[in-house]
Amino acid sequence: MKLRGFKITIYLFIICWGVTTGLNAQDKLEHEMRLLARPLPDSIVLRWAPTSYQLWLNGNEYGYHVTRTTIIKNGKYIKEKTTRLTKQPLKPRLLAEWEALVDKNDYAGVAAQAIYGDGFEVEAGDGEASMIDIINRSTEQENRFGFALFAADQSPEVAQYSGLWLADKNVKPGEKYLYKVFPAQVAEGMTSDTAVFFTGVDEYMPLSPPANVKAEAGDKMVTLTWDKQYQSELYNSFWVERSSDKGQSFRRLNDVPLVNTTPEGYDEANFHFYVDSLPDNETAFLYRVIGISLFGELSPASKEVSAKGIFMISSVPKMTAKTGPQGQTVVLNWEFSNDKQEKVDGYRIYRSEKFDSGFKILADKLPLISQQYVDMQPMSNAYYRIQAFNHDFDGPQSIPIMMQLVDSIPPKVPVGLQAEADTSGLVRIQWTANTEKDLFGYRVYRANSSREEFSQLTSEAIPVNAYVDTINLKTLTKEVFYKVVAVDKRQNKSDFSEVLKVERPDIVPPASPIFKKASADEKGVYLSWAQSASNDVEQQIIYRNAKGSQAWTLVVSLPTDSIHYTDIPSQTGTIYRYIIMAVDKAGNESKPAKPVAVKYNAPIQKDVWITPEVKYNKRKGLVELSWEKPEGDVKEYWVYEKKQGGSWELKKTNIRICKLLLNITNNESEYRVLSKN
Repeated sequence: MKLRGFKITIYLFIICWGVTTGLNAQDKLEHEMRLLARPLPDSIVLRWAPTSYQLWLNGNEYGYHVTRTTIIKNGKYIKEKTTRLTKQPLKPRLLAEWEALVDKNDYAGVAAQAIYGDGFEVEAGDGEASMIDIINRSTEQENRFGFALFAADQSPEVAQYSGLWLADKNVKPGEKYLYKVFPAQVAEGMTSDTAVFFTGVDEYMPLSPPANVKAEAGDKMVTLTWDKQYQSELYNSFWVERSSDKGQSFRRLNDVPLVNTTPEGYDEANFHFYVDSLPDNETAFLYRVIGISLFGELSPASKEVSAKGIFMISSVPKMTAKTGPQGQTVVLNWEFSNDKQEKVDGYRIYRSEKFDSGFKILADKLPLISQQYVDMQPMSNAYYRIQAFNHDFDGPQSIPIMMQLVDSIPPKVPVGLQAEADTSGLVRIQWTANTEKDLFGYRVYRANSSREEFSQLTSEAIPVNAYVDTINLKTLTKEVFYKVVAVDKRQNKSDFSEVLKVERPDIVPPASPIFKKASADEKGVYLSWAQSASNDVEQQIIYRNAKGSQAWTLVVSLPTDSIHYTDIPSQTGTIYRYIIMAVDKAGNESKPAKPVAVKYNAPIQKDVWITPEVKYNKRKGLVELSWEKPEGDVKEYWVYEKKQGGSWELKKTNIRICKLLLNITNNESEYRVLSKN
């Protein structure tokens, strides 16, 4: 087989894989060996590779040795037993032996050219960029190395012919082995390296099918995607199959195993993909994917997915709009040439108040023969769009067309005005919202009198039926007035609402009353005063304070027309001070009037005899005495009893309340109480 001048042409999607895989990725060390093992029910397959083209060239010349060391048997560690599995070093087969394989395996030609060819030139299919451009013009030896390992990754036969493969069939269940692969000899100055892998046939696990297969339909095409992120260690290529007879039979769509790649400079995709061309959009097809492992095993077929092409629409009807009779409707007309002969089932019309958003369907499923639609309930200002559709696809929408109706009808007058003012000067006004569809907002007006001209508070119409105003409370004007106007989008104004009157919160205290006279006699302390000059006083309150005390006690609350009051303090011989304040309707209190001081001497009181009320409880043997407190201060009560035919006897002293219980001594007894002052 003559290899001089041999050129390799493979499809770009294969070339873009890059020059290294998980088996041959560069590590920190310059020359290393990598080893993978696949336990099968009856054997263990080994697959290895060097990480540098220098070590690869060394292996091609001297070959590799493989050893197996039995470590565990039936779950127990045993004395290590090492067997060399290669009598002679494994290295690439002679060039003549490759010829038969090259005729039936495209990857064999790539590997043979990389190992034995005098020149190594790779061209991309369909006139695309050369391999040198795609892998950043690497050296020829690196190209050979990369393509040789790539070909071995895609074909177990090529890996075996390349001296990078061994199947160990002398294995037993219950045993665990440590495999080692190392160069039979290394060139001078190159460090020898050994790759190891620990496994046994009991670790065999069947391959899982490719996961998460999905199909997205297009016009006479289907794009298939399936998981790459979580199954990248299992498969390096795939068969894609299609069925047109509901799964009774499947046909492979790709002539060579599919290898998805990510071009340099792009983020790694999380899925594989395949694009299939369809003969029509009517037939439903079933698809499935079969993975090919690094060891040449075929996975179970993936879950089948169904898809068929869809009839796409790229053409857009051309629409015009005008107002109908009396300007109360909108008439839409359109033309649709459909030069591309696309499948169209009908038309759909959209309407929105905005140019770029908010479009909703106004008319759906208009027949294909129709060319006009009348909007019988149009908005005063609206945008219209039209779209052709079929049962598979909605075509693009036309550019929005704006229509404005002539509108001279104003909104209704706002009603239901209410307001609430607080002591901070904020007035919160609200009213019933108008229901007109073309309502633009409201304008709010204010005046200090219902008879003066109102001024506008809102520089622009506000969109909500509420407004917060700030007013001055330190003014003699006790009321403020409001009214509201509604405005539509054509700036038509309603009449003014009814005027709303709002009381200003009163935060100004009234003027203080002034004491005119303060004197004391046997009847008490006499006070007189001049009333507050304010006209909103609702009550007058007097406080008392005993000399030496910091506390003021409320004496009395009097109506606004009172000008004098007599107070009877509880203690005699004490100097008392008095203040008076006015309180208005808002609860504001005036400053206290200048205090007046008076010494009160109560008249001397005499002891008083009291005849109590007598009640007998014969069952308990008790008699209950009760009496009313006499006028003046009482220090204590003394109780006397007089039996029939006898004299008065003192029964109890130091009594502080107007009630007493005594044991019955004689039902004919009399009782009296002496109040001691």
